[in-house]
Amino acid sequence: MDVNIVRLTSEKRQKLKDIIVREVPLTILVNDKELVTLQCSPDKLKYLAVGFLLSEGFIKKETKIKSISLNKKGLYIGIDLEKDFPSDKNFSFKRVIGSGCSGAVTFYREIDAQDCVPVKSQVMYSHKDIVNLMKELQERSLTFKNTGGVHSCALCNQESIEVFAEDIGRHNAVDKVFGECFIGGISTQGKAILTSGRVSSEILIKIVKQGVPIIASHSAPTDLAVGLAEKLNLTLIGFVRGRRMNIYTHNYRII
Repeated sequence: MDVNIVRLTSEKRQKLKDIIVREVPLTILVNDKELVTLQCSPDKLKYLAVGFLLSEGFIKKETKIKSISLNKKGLYIGIDLEKDFPSDKNFSFKRVIGSGCSGAVTFYREIDAQDCVPVKSQVMYSHKDIVNLMKELQERSLTFKNTGGVHSCALCNQESIEVFAEDIGRHNAVDKVFGECFIGGISTQGKAILTSGRVSSEILIKIVKQGVPIIASHSAPTDLAVGLAEKLNLTLIGFVRGRRMNIYTHNYRII
């Protein structure tokens, strides 16, 4: 959306129009139970909701979804499953997850990493593949070019991007990609995830849960993400900028 701003430089003061990103609260209801409210960008909301449930373990790849309904204002989305999802006695509904990392409440527990199965894929990508795919990611990131206020994520094969999403939250962007894969029946096996954002442990867990063997980021990983990637046999690449990149774990997949 457009807003009026005053831009200051050392030489002058200007009144201008600026484009800023929209942020909306999306409340997800599962089988008529209010589960969570996500702060997010107002696009691909059905994919975001399904991807969130998938990443958080509330649904599995074999779960049957009867219906998905989004209200006209896009603030509530209802998902009806054939079966209810299990929850332990310590589970509480109606959580709010912010678009950033600081202070956001999440569902992740230490057991999430313990439940992950090491990736078995022997797929290989070339250095040139990763460079070209990151270039394509940046070219597609039009909202970022216009506002500077979103993260980008994509699922790729060696030649091109298959699924692309942007969101104010890097976690949301990943969930939108996996939600679209779930709904569209798009395989994640042997693919790579590209992201513009920092790779933290919870991002890495989302990737491993979907069996993706490679994640490449324009930004940095955390130490816990590197440790988990090593343990879970995932190739973790950071600082993909131009023709340079840092491979932190399992470099044999990059030739």
